Amino acid sequence: MTLTLGAFGPYLAPGLRTEQVGVYGAVAALFLFGLWMRVRLTGTAQWVAAAHLTLIAVAASGVLLPPPNHTLYRPGSILAGLDNVLLPIAVVAVVGMLVGAGADPGRMLRAVCASVVWAMAGNALLAIHSAASDDTRVLAPFRLFGEAESVADRAEQLGRYSGIFNQPAEAGLVYSVAVLAALYLYQQHIGRLTVALLALTVGGVLSVSKVFLLVGVPVAIAYALLAPGRWRRLAAVGAATVAAHLVASRYLDQWEGQSFALRLLPGSSGSSDQVGVYTAGRFGGQSTLQDVVDIMFAISPTFGVGLGGLQMAYDNGWVEVLVMAGLFGVALHTALLAALLVGWAGVRNGRPESGLAGGLVLVVIGASFGLPALTANRCATAVWLLLGLLLLVRRDGSGGPWWQEVGSGRHRTLLPQGVPLRR
Repeated sequence: MTLTLGAFGPYLAPGLRTEQVGVYGAVAALFLFGLWMRVRLTGTAQWVAAAHLTLIAVAASGVLLPPPNHTLYRPGSILAGLDNVLLPIAVVAVVGMLVGAGADPGRMLRAVCASVVWAMAGNALLAIHSAASDDTRVLAPFRLFGEAESVADRAEQLGRYSGIFNQPAEAGLVYSVAVLAALYLYQQHIGRLTVALLALTVGGVLSVSKVFLLVGVPVAIAYALLAPGRWRRLAAVGAATVAAHLVASRYLDQWEGQSFALRLLPGSSGSSDQVGVYTAGRFGGQSTLQDVVDIMFAISPTFGVGLGGLQMAYDNGWVEVLVMAGLFGVALHTALLAALLVGWAGVRNGRPESGLAGGLVLVVIGASFGLPALTANRCATAVWLLLGLLLLVRRDGSGGPWWQEVGSGRHRTLLPQGVPLRR
């Protein structure tokens, strides 16, 4: 839980976040105790690790042998790029060492889900505060240490409020993850689920994040409809929808971002390029990503420019690795996402954890079209903690999922693999 909450902590200095201190500090401490020898990975994790480590090697070669760059875009920070690719490894390593040392993965999963749900509910309250007040002092320590104007600061001028996150897309990704976590965690508690969904929906809407509205919400609806225990979930979704409608009917006209959000409705934007509207110009007739791609094809299309990348906005998971590791990196990133998808398909069995894993993988893949979902600040820790517990780290030697089904019918329950049953 502490590690998860660290992802929502403030900047401690320019470029230094609370989550970095927590994750890398935990890795160092557990490594010193020799727990690295107890890590056991699933088959899915081995493919993911192979793709990711190869990508790091390719990107590192660009640092040792940088290609000539005659464009106006200067190299980015190697340290920041290194953090982007190492943080996922560090998070999964912490999960693997703790589970290997005997920690209960089921309890860890519930703790991570609860932390993400209520931290994002708190973030929604901060977003509401931002919408009702011009006071930015509360959020300044969470956004680039208050040293520069973040994307979120500029977005607020359009009525888009993302709380502690530097970008609305980052907030939308974690709101999406939090909704899935709430649907999994509170499937037996309609009241708690209703409150959580209402808070998360309000926060996601206030951010006007396309990742949340066009990816997270549809995936969450599919999860609520298809996963076991659907009737309780649907009752909570219905109650939260009614409550959200009542809130909207009273306060919607006072929200500055209303007109911006309504542009997402078909035919409401006044533009014939609806794809461009839905993707904030990333795709469509005048793609902002095309300039990045063209520049990379001019510099080093095959292997990229290295870990530091370039000082420009990527806004896409594949474009990020194209800059760092070229087309080779794009292939590796695609293989990593495919490995997660295949890994989930291999354990798909109708159990609640399987539905959560599938929803998470689909959200990550969909969100990668709008931001680097696996490396984005704050997002990466929450995403990789859940991926580690659900798909990448195993408790026993079977190589399968860590949960086991006990009992049947109304008395069915789930326990970690290897836990003795009491008669």
